[in-house]
Amino acid sequence: MASSADQQPPSRRAWGSLSQARIVAVALEIARTEGMEALTIRRLAADLGASRMALYRHVADKEALVDLVMNAIAEHDVVPPGIDEGPWPHRLRLLATAMRRQLAAYPGVVDVLMTRANHGPGALHLVETILAILADAGLDERQAARHYLIFIDLVLGRLHRELHGDPIAAHRTASLVALADKAGGHPRLRAAEPHLRAVSSEEIFEAELDMLIEAVKAAKS
Repeated sequence: MASSADQQPPSRRAWGSLSQARIVAVALEIARTEGMEALTIRRLAADLGASRMALYRHVADKEALVDLVMNAIAEHDVVPPGIDEGPWPHRLRLLATAMRRQLAAYPGVVDVLMTRANHGPGALHLVETILAILADAGLDERQAARHYLIFIDLVLGRLHRELHGDPIAAHRTASLVALADKAGGHPRLRAAEPHLRAVSSEEIFEAELDMLIEAVKAAKS
């Protein structure tokens, strides 16, 4: 039988002890371990041991909470240390790899980014970092703007496909080969089959970055 102590409701925080920094830290932990779908004002209040009304003094609503979390990820996780050092191709690749890895660590974040913009200071720092790398590559403002958009599309698009239905996934290759077996013929597909199966998402990502880097080099020449 549960003791009276076990039946007590969770203790509430002392008045004035809640801060936006603490709210964001706990929200990030929920997003990292359970995904953005689990991040609600009710859940956050429970984890903080605070009332929802106490949270609303720091965060206006769920949309504002998501904005805070997205900004914190961009500000603290995405841009790696040493991003200002070394040749620009190395820096661009380093940033792309960090973005893909860190955004994947928060389930549901890339889905949010595909449907809404992140306009916080962390996002602005990320954009400025990308544009600075492209400027160091020798691109003018028009070229840098174009290749910035290509970079964002490449990184977010590849990650979104990896999480929600990658056209290079092994099961898609298997179904294609099975169809060829049933239809007969198609010698080139049969010869390519083992090589198609061997290609990983990581290799595709690196190859796409190679192509982007070559496109940047061509644009400045």
